[in-house]
Amino acid sequence: MQLTLPLSTDEPPTRLVRHRRARRYILRVLDDGTLKVTLPRWGSKREALLFVEANRSWIDEQRSRRQQRPRMDAGEHAALRQRAATELPPQLLALAAEHGIAVERVSVRNQRSRWGSCSSRGGITLNWRLALVPEFVREYVMLHELMHRREMNHSPRFWRLVAAVCPRLIEARRWLRGEGQQLFQETR
Repeated sequence: MQLTLPLSTDEPPTRLVRHRRARRYILRVLDDGTLKVTLPRWGSKREALLFVEANRSWIDEQRSRRQQRPRMDAGEHAALRQRAATELPPQLLALAAEHGIAVERVSVRNQRSRWGSCSSRGGITLNWRLALVPEFVREYVMLHELMHRREMNHSPRFWRLVAAVCPRLIEARRWLRGEGQQLFQETR
């Protein structure tokens, strides 16, 4: 289900989208100011609109941020992605060698919400935006993905493995939650 509603005449439209795997209502303000509301399978249009109204100040703040932020031009974007594709794989492979971990393949992609991922076959994908983060944060993400080669989940055992190899784990996660989300907004 996808439904576009003009909630008022002076603001961008709101799109309601039902997602069968969503477990909760999710709000996302798109670049053009449109509000995308994801509804869980059991959700209702009425509850979604109440959720929007309850979060009105957050929505207004997000729209304001989007209007104020400078846009990256296509040339800058392409150059950064090329730099990431050149620099990130060797860094990951060096960390893998340092920790004795086999990696089958490294790719750099434009992931919309993830910093990296690891497949059960040994392939690791990194987000090109890692070229823009501080070195200790980049190292944390790479170590996080490498530890998935030893433990393919986020169990307490996995987090002990990450903590053992990444002394700035807490600081890096805090940075990603705070500053990192802004990078996804600025570099679309």
